[in-house]
Amino acid sequence: MHQRRPLTSTTTTAANGNGTGAPAPLVDDGAGHTTTNNATTTKQPKRTRRRRRARPQDNGGDVQCLMILVAVVSLFLLVALFIVVKLWRESGMLHPKELWLQGSRFKEPAQQSQQSQQQSQQQQQEAEFPELPPNPIYTVPHSMAHIGDRSDAYANLRKTVDAQLPYDPERSLQAQERIRNSEPNHNFSTFAHDIPYDIYNCPETPPPGYPYEWKTLDVLQHWSPENVTVPSTIHQGLCVFDYRKDYIKALVYRNAELPFVVTGDPDVAAAVERWNYPGYLDILLGQDHVEHRAEWSQSNHFMYWVPGNAQRPSGRTAGNNNPVEPEGWHPPTKMMRLTYPEFMARATAPVTNDQAHWYFRLIGCGETGPTGNCDAGTSEWLFDELTFFQPRPNLLYLGEPSFQRGIHCRFGMTGVTIANHFDSSRNAIVLLGGQRRYILSHPKHCANLALYPKGHPSARHSAIDWSRPDLENYPDFANAKSNEVALQAGDVLYLPTNWFHYIVSLGLNYQCNTRSGTSQEYMPPIRDCGF
Repeated sequence: MHQRRPLTSTTTTAANGNGTGAPAPLVDDGAGHTTTNNATTTKQPKRTRRRRRARPQDNGGDVQCLMILVAVVSLFLLVALFIVVKLWRESGMLHPKELWLQGSRFKEPAQQSQQSQQQSQQQQQEAEFPELPPNPIYTVPHSMAHIGDRSDAYANLRKTVDAQLPYDPERSLQAQERIRNSEPNHNFSTFAHDIPYDIYNCPETPPPGYPYEWKTLDVLQHWSPENVTVPSTIHQGLCVFDYRKDYIKALVYRNAELPFVVTGDPDVAAAVERWNYPGYLDILLGQDHVEHRAEWSQSNHFMYWVPGNAQRPSGRTAGNNNPVEPEGWHPPTKMMRLTYPEFMARATAPVTNDQAHWYFRLIGCGETGPTGNCDAGTSEWLFDELTFFQPRPNLLYLGEPSFQRGIHCRFGMTGVTIANHFDSSRNAIVLLGGQRRYILSHPKHCANLALYPKGHPSARHSAIDWSRPDLENYPDFANAKSNEVALQAGDVLYLPTNWFHYIVSLGLNYQCNTRSGTSQEYMPPIRDCGF
């Protein structure tokens, strides 16, 4: 198992005026300020032959003038278009490509009606929330009027870092590539001979049987969850779409409610560059010593659970909101609150898989509580940092923006595994640093995944240990099928409702996700499982 360094010491660079290209670390002075280290024809007499010889030259001159005029006008229009696009970006409006996608040539009448309904719902919902007072120090680019962070501390921090890293998609994408390349084993491929399509050049419409899947046991045997080193070949069946070239494809797959990965999004790259800028996260998360949610496990295995009533009569069923604790059951993890420095001290310490591990969590309430009242110590600046996850209509990652339920981030230390489970909503997951492995299973495999039943504190999660599958007690697990992805910084994974996922932290990593409503395509197999 390799040892990773903290991402805040990454090799991301930004021009600082000294000719070296090395970024000046950010420093908080303790006072909320951040610094850096048409022609008329006349009838002619018969002697006009010589004049007629001259006309081609005159007409040629006219054509040249016309061509020059067209060139000048075209140049003017290009410059005007560039300025308009730049203003669009800086004002936080929709991307030009996203505005383009609103044209009817890309939508059936039913889709247009659905889009109009979503826009109407969005406008109505935004009207329910008053605008937050602007900060006099600095207005964060792309921020929304009714959600986000308007504190002086955040305004000072963003003013400083935005001066160091002004919006430049190409620079951010190059920085993101350097960050990805700094990770060990960042080059890998899939078992291409098994798959009837190219995952990096997928068809315009989803092929039959997409995504390709393998036996779960083969996936686990090829790459054990206990091993954080990425092999040269993995079982990946998901399409990878380049945001700038394959946007339409990605939208088609999303509307079909199928999983995929997006890379090369300039706004995501800007967030990756910022979060890996030396000292940025230390100030962003260390200010005021705010304590955030965290979990502790005595090993690298984390199992979600909900506290229940151990005194309920035996045999009586309970909903997920009030589960029954089986006799002899004990919570698999402990809930606590830690500051970011406290978490980092633990997360960067060398440990083995059978020793204590921690999981760190951030919550941005957004429209579920614009003043941050959905949880103690909330991070409303997540809506200013991750603008691609804002609840705006027609964005790729949110199926139904009006049903968004905040932004949640989870920082995992090396080796942490999260038990296989499904979520009853669409999920968009972005990795902002490090690497994470996701093993995915179609909801149709529910009956083979050994789930704790409804009413159990860990309902909808697999009871079987995927690192050591017990086929004697869970023989149906041998029939399960899966595929996997190894996410890197800048990748966004779209997961439809009820898709199973098992997670492995391949190093210290920063992952954020947002949910946006529920679709019905995959409800039948989940109901057949008792949920």
